[in-house]
Amino acid sequence: MKKLLSAVLILGISSSLFAQEKKFQVGLVLGPTFNWTKIQTNKIERNGIGNGFTIGMGGNYMFNENIGLALGIQFDLESFKLNYGNDADNGLGEVFYAYTDTEIKRFKDGVVEEFSDTTGFQLTTRKFRAKYITIPLFLKFQTNKIGSMIYYGKFGLRTSILAGVRMDDTGFDASYNNAEGAETFSRIVGAESRTLENMKPGAVKKGLAAVRTGVGIYGGAEWNFTGSTFLYFEGGFTYGITPALYQKSSHLVEKVEVAEAPGKYTYTNLDIKNNPQHIIEIKIGLLF
Repeated sequence: MKKLLSAVLILGISSSLFAQEKKFQVGLVLGPTFNWTKIQTNKIERNGIGNGFTIGMGGNYMFNENIGLALGIQFDLESFKLNYGNDADNGLGEVFYAYTDTEIKRFKDGVVEEFSDTTGFQLTTRKFRAKYITIPLFLKFQTNKIGSMIYYGKFGLRTSILAGVRMDDTGFDASYNNAEGAETFSRIVGAESRTLENMKPGAVKKGLAAVRTGVGIYGGAEWNFTGSTFLYFEGGFTYGITPALYQKSSHLVEKVEVAEAPGKYTYTNLDIKNNPQHIIEIKIGLLF
């Protein structure tokens, strides 16, 4: 009988310790995001601050009571605007593309590929509406429990994989001259500004980089409101280190006047160099 009571006592103490020193937690997370593109070229400009929403799963694996890994998988919906040119003297050039319905045609080697029409568009402002699968991977540093609260900070990488994108393009109707050896774009005289919705490039390159990565620093607090369940709030900033947009577009065409021959123009794929994106993220979540 004494042995049985001793075994039950030891089992109870072990279970209690295991519950208190739980190394792995997983749960749900959601919240708003805010983004802005760090423009590093004179060919485009940022148009305001973008916004978005994230939802997914998050978890912690603790090496000890104070240090661990915070990781997860999130589904992000984001939108932001860029200016590519307008009638004002803002230093931006003229940018065009050819399209059919909602498909933007690929431009390569000075020619719009697989396109016999003359329908073009002069782009002034583009609103990107993107979907990402995001994988955060952070080192987590947290305090011991203070009452029912734990406070923490995180540092690491936030990597997003592009899952889809649509564009709402504002600009002017244009015409494309598809005569061999004389391919040109020009705005239609008298055309008024209008918006083409749900546009998408037909090429593999969709305007946004397939993968983007940033270095993030976050902070927050966890509230142990019942049993082993925690409600947490956190906020953080991710500094983009890789391009958010393709540096050389597969479909946007830049029209540039030849300096030595005024009135003559060259047409090339728009090259905007490296423009990373910075993100502020606010989250609320549950851990079990």
